[in-house]
Amino acid sequence: MVMRVTDAKTWARTNLSGYIPVMFTPYTDTGEIDEAAVRADVEYTLSLPGVGGLYVGSVWQEFWLLTLPERKRLAEIVLDAVAGRVPVAVSATHTAPDDAVDLATHAAEAGAGMIMLWPPFFGPRGQSGVLAFFDYVLGRVPAPFGVYNTSLSEIGYEMGLPLLRELANRPQIALLLDGAVRLDVFLETLAAVGRDVMVTSPVEEYFLVARMLYPEVAPDVLMGSSRALFLQTPRQPYLHEFFVSVEKGQWHDAQKRLGWIMASGEFAHGSVLREGKTPLGLIKALRRAYGQSGGTPRVPIPAPSDDEVGDAVANLRAAGLDPL
Repeated sequence: MVMRVTDAKTWARTNLSGYIPVMFTPYTDTGEIDEAAVRADVEYTLSLPGVGGLYVGSVWQEFWLLTLPERKRLAEIVLDAVAGRVPVAVSATHTAPDDAVDLATHAAEAGAGMIMLWPPFFGPRGQSGVLAFFDYVLGRVPAPFGVYNTSLSEIGYEMGLPLLRELANRPQIALLLDGAVRLDVFLETLAAVGRDVMVTSPVEEYFLVARMLYPEVAPDVLMGSSRALFLQTPRQPYLHEFFVSVEKGQWHDAQKRLGWIMASGEFAHGSVLREGKTPLGLIKALRRAYGQSGGTPRVPIPAPSDDEVGDAVANLRAAGLDPL
């Protein structure tokens, strides 16, 4: 069902809460999408306390290495497996505007609650051109949209505040997922456009500070998390416990839990992200230790060695987690 454009911002603030983790793409031995594994991953993720939605087609799902039919099929599988239990955001990101329209239309008609859209991630770009790109897609797909902005090198284009203000005023823009690797940039963005659009982050440290400093505009949603899939289990919902502490305003407890989260994930997550990279190969492989699909990414993404994965599992066990 495609909702009316005027419902977009209200829909997001009403329906999006808790953790909205990313999905990964498992492959069969012959290199095709493993549909059964996708469904199993959906069930595992929804078994984690505090999960309020799923994000399909992020950088973690290797979207730029998938064909358009594969991307559409992934969205269909996840939406079918979820069966309306939580909202699902589906990415329509592409460098070609008409392909982005095609993906967005398909996702909306398949039942996605929100369409995620990056700025074009390759080629000559500027504020006016990127704004025209967004308006081109928005004008052809009457659905709620989320926008992604980051300084990570994989994207190659970080939108500035003037452009973000323009987008936040668009009725269809319901959410801004800010993947900044600098806290000051994230907080500046939240303060500038947080009243016009939900501004969220995939990392707990930004979520906590935002809720402490800007409680009137910081949303109760943490979107695009990969940590949620390797720093907790259904029996050890450490990230959910952190989230609950923040929701209750128990700042001292939340800070203690945040310290554990950052220290426990540093080996696989923090240091690499600060370099402007996404540790996709390691996190994807590591998930197998938790009963998720795991596996290696498509080329040219580098796959981790067995020793790297083994060291990561050992570090998690030393932190008190019990991966299988």
